[in-house]
Amino acid sequence: MPFTIAAVVAGTTAASTATVGGAAFVGATSAWGTAAITAGTIAADVALISGGMSAYGSYQQGQYAEDTGKYNAKVYAAQAESLEKAGEHETREERIEKRRLLARQLVSFAGGGVVPSAGTPQKIMTKTGAEMERDIGQLQYGYDIAGSQARGRGRIAKSYGKSRKRASLWQSGSTVMSGAARAYDYRFNV
Repeated sequence: MPFTIAAVVAGTTAASTATVGGAAFVGATSAWGTAAITAGTIAADVALISGGMSAYGSYQQGQYAEDTGKYNAKVYAAQAESLEKAGEHETREERIEKRRLLARQLVSFAGGGVVPSAGTPQKIMTKTGAEMERDIGQLQYGYDIAGSQARGRGRIAKSYGKSRKRASLWQSGSTVMSGAARAYDYRFNV
């Protein structure tokens, strides 16, 4: 069978009489060998090129993942900063509102003829002040936790991008090695 293919590749009439004459058989074998070397060389070149393109694609994916991770980290950092500012604003507003409440209590006690600096009125105002600080602390704590979580997500996103880039470099190296091995097989083992 290879003999017939070699005859077609060679394109000579001597190949058609190869079963009769030994000289034609040698010529056909030589043509087949040349065709095999040429096909092996082409296949090897294609294997090298495809391996290189695959490796470059893997590298680009890793680069994109790293860039995306950095961008997401910046977005999360901005979110954390925004949450901190919102927390400061909310606690300031809450503190103002609670001070107004204390002032209304003081005016109410004084308007009723009760001395607010002693006894039950003092205990009520002290308790109100303590509850006020607790509420403000809880509000600030909630914003601090949300900001911390946003920063953590940013660190994770950045780390994930870096690890994807490292993985893509290993994958690129593996692809280059596989392409080189295929090229060797096509070139020398055909």
